[in-house]
Amino acid sequence: MAFTIEFDDIKLTERISNPYKGINEVYSLGMSFADFFSIKEELKKSEHIYIRLVDDMLDRITQDSYFYAKMREFLELCIKDTSLYTLDNFLFFLHMQGLSIPEHYLQFYIDTETPVEDLVTTENLSPLEAAIRGFAKSDKSKNAITSVYTCNSIEDVCVASLYHILRQDLVIKKCNNCNKYFVPLLRSDAIYCDRLSPHNPYKTCKEDGSQRTFENKLKMDDAEKLRRKIYQAKQMRVIRNPDIAFYKENFETWKADVARWKTDIKNGQRTSEEFIQWLNESNKRQ
Repeated sequence: MAFTIEFDDIKLTERISNPYKGINEVYSLGMSFADFFSIKEELKKSEHIYIRLVDDMLDRITQDSYFYAKMREFLELCIKDTSLYTLDNFLFFLHMQGLSIPEHYLQFYIDTETPVEDLVTTENLSPLEAAIRGFAKSDKSKNAITSVYTCNSIEDVCVASLYHILRQDLVIKKCNNCNKYFVPLLRSDAIYCDRLSPHNPYKTCKEDGSQRTFENKLKMDDAEKLRRKIYQAKQMRVIRNPDIAFYKENFETWKADVARWKTDIKNGQRTSEEFIQWLNESNKRQ
């Protein structure tokens, strides 16, 4: 059953509608797309709007389905190398997948509170001229032109969303706090989304992420001081005992472990607190 996704580029919103299923929901522009490809649990169990739109086709919707996997691969590639994030490359991607842009059209909304003919003297004017002259004088701040895409599948709404996002020169990023996709609408250099933080349900990622980054920097400064202190002690032990192979082997192993810890912290797999604890324990074992 066909449904629509309608983008308002002035309000930066999207409206997804399916009257047959009683669905008429508004999101920030690009949010439904970003949320869909950020789903961690099994797709069939998700309450995401795309799933509710096509619940009669759930047997074909999984994270391993060809389209879902390829679209995520394309997103990851473009995030890793932003020079590849272009409309031309996306259209070529669609060509490779045998897909196309869903049918779409422009929808014009006009404020009807005041008839435009009342804004001019209609004497000696034809109805058409009176309307055009009245409209030319009218307040157009409440008018809107939206882009409406007619979709028949999850593939359609995903393609329509990313196509429109690209057409508006908006980017897709991964939040530095929750690691989910998001579309920064006001600042292209944003690194945090507006979802609730997975680390603090009372703050958004934007609020919590910057605070956590600051706190982590302080902790990393403490960790770096401790690392340097231990490094110098181990290095001095090697220099003073060149005939004891164990000290050199221990030093090289310790340096390799430190490098792995730093990589894990950068990738969000471990914390600065855990690193400090490990450093202290490794210092006791030396």
